[in-house]
Amino acid sequence: MGTDQLWPLIILAGFLFYVSLVPLPPNDFWWHLRIGEYIAHNQAVPTTNLFAWTIPADQPFFYAAWLGELLMYTAYQVGGVNLLTFIRTLLAGITFWIAGAEARRRSGSWRIAALALALAALMSLTVPLVRTQMWAWLPFVLFSALLARFTSGQLSPRWLLILPPLMAFWVNVHGSFILGLVLIGAYFAGEMLSALFGRVGQAQPRPLPWHNLAWLGGIGLLTALATLVNPRGIEIFGYVRSLLANSPVQDLVTEWQPPTPHGTANIIFYLSILAWFTAQAYTRFRPSPTDMLLTLGFLWLAWSGQRSVMWYGLVVMPILAQSLAGIPLKGLGTSPPRSRLNSLVALILFVPVLLVQPWLVERFPLPEVYWQQVLRGTPEAALLSAETPLAAANYLTEHPGGKMFQEMGYASYLIWVIPEQGVFADPRIELFTTQHWQDYIRISQGLQYNELLSKYGADRILLSSALQPALAEALQSDPCWQQEYQDQHTQIWARTQLPPASCP
Repeated sequence: MGTDQLWPLIILAGFLFYVSLVPLPPNDFWWHLRIGEYIAHNQAVPTTNLFAWTIPADQPFFYAAWLGELLMYTAYQVGGVNLLTFIRTLLAGITFWIAGAEARRRSGSWRIAALALALAALMSLTVPLVRTQMWAWLPFVLFSALLARFTSGQLSPRWLLILPPLMAFWVNVHGSFILGLVLIGAYFAGEMLSALFGRVGQAQPRPLPWHNLAWLGGIGLLTALATLVNPRGIEIFGYVRSLLANSPVQDLVTEWQPPTPHGTANIIFYLSILAWFTAQAYTRFRPSPTDMLLTLGFLWLAWSGQRSVMWYGLVVMPILAQSLAGIPLKGLGTSPPRSRLNSLVALILFVPVLLVQPWLVERFPLPEVYWQQVLRGTPEAALLSAETPLAAANYLTEHPGGKMFQEMGYASYLIWVIPEQGVFADPRIELFTTQHWQDYIRISQGLQYNELLSKYGADRILLSSALQPALAEALQSDPCWQQEYQDQHTQIWARTQLPPASCP
């Protein structure tokens, strides 16, 4: 192994070390696990609300990621949350290594590939959580890599036969399957332009032969048909369209908002854009029509929502690597002699990554400030976020009942441990109306909470002291509510017998 090959491995090991230590928040994990259990036990995908007491139990809901949820529950049965967390990290590692290898192929330099990989990883720091999206990472990067290598003449057309069955899997694990069609469409349109007007800016001056272009179009058609291999058929496209147009999702969920230039991930995203345009001014490689369509298309997608920045990084950073390779800078493309010692160093790089996996992490010497963010010594799993209401859920199991208002993330955990309790609102954002979420926000802010809770008939509250401090403070001096439970992170309140007219 050459010394230059160590650079992307250093980047990957550092990224996986960070990803492994991300605390598991309750929001988008536990309710998915419950749906996976439902599917496994009932041999059917649910189609209705099931858990929220504030809306009819038979209100329709589209569980598009049903297979992703079933896979989560299956892994949970085998190895609990710890195994699921490890699978997330493994999938992230494979995904980003494929992107790094694609950057190496395009640039011819492991050093440039390391830079591209670092940018892609840093702008994705907020994405790799344990949720159904993790099953989509590998299909996405495989689509991207296979199409890129086929259009560059490095793979035979038969390799594209992988795409339709891969899509049949992708469409059932996550709604991002639509990006597979976007990738095929971008490559087909770009290569069509190259065939009509000539290829520019690539090492291969010849455009894709017409018979290969026809093959790509045929694979695109088969892949589109493969999206229908799901329990709801063509309705899956209506689900994606309604999700993109859903006001609560688009207006209230942070990861669906455009990235602002704040925080490491977003700053790196904007720096990558600057690097791309700067590279075009100095590189001898002009971007091909396909590269331009991919870059501008995924840049537009990333600008539309922070959750799409990872897709942009995986596609565009290898293209940036090729542009950087065309800049005459000394040392970027050099290949030092191979050494067995480098192979040993590569193995040592990943030892810390192994030591912070769920089964070992609590023995790893991490600073106390980190351990304040997670729950230690819990039987459920390592590295659960401190906001996971384990103790409060145990109390509610012993003292059930009432129509309870809960913090949204807490509601997800209660769906798993006490589904019969019912929840006010939970992370299935599109299930609830805009008015419902506005009421939830007002209650959480301690505004008109008595009036709004009476409107819904709620007589108990499970709140987060950190996320809902205004409500906690208001309840302290409210004679209509009495505290029945409190721990470091949560509070449970019950309505008193005072008449509603006496409540402020």
